[in-house]
Amino acid sequence: MIKILHTGDVHLDSAFSGLDSRHAEIRRNELRAAFTSMMTYARTAGVDLILIAGDLFDGGYITRETVALLLREFERFEKPVFIAPGNHDPASSDSVWTKITFPENVHIFRESSLSSADVPDLPVTVYGFGFTANDLVTVPVENMHVADPSRVNLLVCHCDMPGVKSSTKDCPMTAEHLDAFGADYAALGHIHNPPAPGHDGRWCYCGCLEARAFDETGPKGACIVEIDKTGTTSSVTIKKVRFSKRRYEKGELALTGMATQADVREAVAAYVAQNRYGEDTLLSLRLTGVVAQSLVIDTEALENSPCGLFLLRVEDATLPDIDCAALEHDPTITGELYRILKPSIESDDIRTREVAVRAFRYALSALAGEKTF
Repeated sequence: MIKILHTGDVHLDSAFSGLDSRHAEIRRNELRAAFTSMMTYARTAGVDLILIAGDLFDGGYITRETVALLLREFERFEKPVFIAPGNHDPASSDSVWTKITFPENVHIFRESSLSSADVPDLPVTVYGFGFTANDLVTVPVENMHVADPSRVNLLVCHCDMPGVKSSTKDCPMTAEHLDAFGADYAALGHIHNPPAPGHDGRWCYCGCLEARAFDETGPKGACIVEIDKTGTTSSVTIKKVRFSKRRYEKGELALTGMATQADVREAVAAYVAQNRYGEDTLLSLRLTGVVAQSLVIDTEALENSPCGLFLLRVEDATLPDIDCAALEHDPTITGELYRILKPSIESDDIRTREVAVRAFRYALSALAGEKTF
């Protein structure tokens, strides 16, 4: 049996640009820690080799700290590591792949054409190719086939797949390409929210090691792949292992009938508790429903008291308890104000919509002679 750790889309030194500077720095450090945890697992769990399917780095700028971390962890692993550069970290002439001397156990597929390497002391051949620029419009395995079907043949690469992400710039691989190539297992990278493995586990996207935005929800990690082969017949078992320190989640909470900020705080706290979110969670929460006219939801206050979460982002999509249809024809200043704000209230832009609804609420309170603080 051959045991493989399949990872990719690590994006070391990511900017985490969607976060404030404090949270971004924490997340960068946690990403390095997740990588270290993964490598420790590989050393202690009997992994025979590691396949890294592109985008190990987020871009061309790599810190000395990250370089030192990689070299240390690869040296400590000792067994073979195969890396296929991706569209974020292509193996161009002036890239990190040419500037850094990696340990002898690390093999980097620096060419956009297919090549292979045998694993010492194991009946395993690893095929791969890498991006050499940000785009790769060809499919290097097209019309190719493994040389010796009796060996355990692996493919590691960064690629797109029609119907999954569908970009012709990022090596538009198809299931037919992979089936025709004949690898026992194809370790793929590029899709952060991966689909189920294809063709009885013959190919699989590993997903990202740590999520970096709210469109990458749930725990993240890497694949542990076990391959048994007798003659030319093999069986593949894939297990997902979580290494992420945090997880991003998105949710929606209906606040219909609520009248005070205290009501809202209690509802948010109950939502967090019900879903068992905690310090490992970054939550984007959309508030909906029809609430009291006078209620101006203080999203900033909610975000600054995140109910035990690592981070809380709140979108106020609630509406005041008014008759919008009647306001369309209301001849008073209230109706005119509604008609002026209506395009912004119905905007597709979250921030525009939230500001417009809040402005309308403040105006209603002012017209009623109420305090708005």
